[in-house]
Order: sequence, then structure tokens, then C-alpha cells
Amino acid sequence: MKKSLIIIYLICMCQTAFGKEQVIDPLYLDSPVLDASKIEIKEKPQDPRTINEKLREKLHLPPTKKVYYHNINKSNVPITQEEYYKLAADKKRKDFKIPEPNFENPEDIILPDSHYRVVRYNNPPGQRNIDLSKIIKERTVSSAGILSPDKTKMVYTKCFFYPKFYQTSSSAYYIPVNSKYNDAYDALYMTNVMEGDTKPIISTGVDETQQNQFKTLFPIDFSKDGSKIAFKEKIGSNLEETWQTNIIIYDFESQSYKRLMAVREAIIYYWRQNKQIDLKDYMWDIFPIGWDKNNPDNIIVYAYAFTKERPLFLGTWSIDFEETQTNLISIDSTDAQIDLNGFGLKEIKFEN
Repeated sequence: MKKSLIIIYLICMCQTAFGKEQVIDPLYLDSPVLDASKIEIKEKPQDPRTINEKLREKLHLPPTKKVYYHNINKSNVPITQEEYYKLAADKKRKDFKIPEPNFENPEDIILPDSHYRVVRYNNPPGQRNIDLSKIIKERTVSSAGILSPDKTKMVYTKCFFYPKFYQTSSSAYYIPVNSKYNDAYDALYMTNVMEGDTKPIISTGVDETQQNQFKTLFPIDFSKDGSKIAFKEKIGSNLEETWQTNIIIYDFESQSYKRLMAVREAIIYYWRQNKQIDLKDYMWDIFPIGWDKNNPDNIIVYAYAFTKERPLFLGTWSIDFEETQTNLISIDSTDAQIDLNGFGLKEIKFEN
């Protein structure tokens, strides 16, 4: 049987080789025969777009603007060098008076460096915080410098990251400003951190080890006379969740600092006695805003409890820097007058 199949296969191969009838594939038996005279060959139209236009359309970018020059008066185009200098000659301007600038506040003047200008540091009040977004990569971040009202002191803070414990500590540093810097801009822009003392005036989190704990210091503002400066100390976990905020006052005359913990105790006492609410059972915190404009020795704080629906306002409070008295200013209003004392630099961003 195998020999007969081999013989039949060889006969078919020989017929094909000698040009005899070929076996037609059954799949093509019903296919119509093409008439070459009826075939129309169309050329692919050329795309008038440039490579740049194709790329911008692919990336969904707006088309580039084209500039067209029309109606050029060629009679005005200089031909000789003499004509060019004649057309380029300066024309006399009409006499006009330039109005003198009127600044209500000397610090509102935009100074020669177009990228920065002097502003009040604590504006809007209590909103500045140290940015920890880059601390894991860079291991340390610094706050902006704050200049005292008399332009003799500058303070800034640094936060340090410890990868082994995923923990941070923070310190505040003081720099005496050189008397040659007469204005706030020079003092802020030219003062170098190398001129300050390497020993911090305040530190937090450097004498303890606790996994995932972060502690940060950030300047709030100088007092009106510049003899003291208020800081907010934040304590939390995983660089995000804040457990507690404290107020710290540093006194340059005594070279000492104090945490004002009495304001927290006063808020707890008020809500327990008057509203029968024990805040120790809730997540709540204080937000230091700045120095009281009506009482320069006091710091203003807002307090909030964090409920499921929305934060519950716990009142506007004040406490003096000696921690002798805590006052409730308002139980339902945040309308407090804050004194803006220190100076800072604000970056001016230009947009095309």
C-alpha cells in the first residue's frame, strides 16, 4: 500500500514538472477572473502637513502660530546706509510728567531683584508650614528665613530625617544680621547661614528614638519688639498624621524657651465644664495664628475637634508668653486681629 501511494505522488510531480494540467486549489474555484483593463490604480495623496504639525497633532498639542507679513511698504525700507541711520535716528518725545509712585507701606516696594520681594512673613496668619515632601530623598529640609522687625535677627528651622527609624527631628537656628544691611531686602537676601551659630536655640526629637514619629519646628512670627519669637511644634507619625501642635516661645534676652501647654489644658477644662464634652476622648488640636494685635504679649490660637462629618470649632483663644493666663476670645468666631511683625522674601513667578 505504501509503495502504491509513493508511485502516485511521483506521477503527480512529474506532470507538474512537464507543464501538464495542475491541480487547482478548491478554495479558488469560485473566484472571478480579474480583467486587468478595468483595474484603476490610485496614487496615495501626499500629506501637506510638516513633521512638526503631524507630531503636535499626534500629541494633541495646539498648532504653532504662523506669522504672516502682509502689505509691506517697500518704499520705507532703507536702501543705503545713510537712509538707514536717518530712519533709526531718535525722535523727540512730547513733554509729559511721570507720576511719582505712592507706597502706603515701604515693604510693598518691589526691589531690584525681579524674582523676590519683601513681604510680611506671617501673611496669611498661621498658614506657613515646613514642606516635608522631599525629606526622604534629601534627608533634610529648611524653612525660609524670618527677619525681626528691627532687622537685627534672622531665624530659620531645619528638619532632619533618619531612615533607620523613619523618624524626624527639628531644630531652630539664630543668625545675627550684619548692621551694614540697612533694608529688609539686603538683610534677607545677603545674610548667610554660615554667619549664625551652629548650636540650635531650640531642638525637638533629637534626644529620643521612636519608630515612625516625626517632630517639626516652624517659625510663626517675631513679637512686636523683636525680643521673642513664636514657633509651632508639630508631633505626629509617618510624616502626615499630626497628633498634637504646641506653641514654643523663645526669649532672646534670657536665651531660653518655654512650651505654652496651659492653653491646651484651658480648652479641655472649658469644654468639660460647660459642654460636658471630654476632649481627651476625641482627636483635636490647636492652630497657632500669630501675636495678638490688641495685646502684643499674647499669642492667638484656634482650636478644632475632628469629627466624622466636619471639624468642630472649639473657639478662638489667647495665651501670654509667660503662660500666666489663658483667655477665651470667642466660642464661635475666628475674627481675631493679628499683628504682622517679621519680614520674609516672596518669590515672584512670571508666566508667559
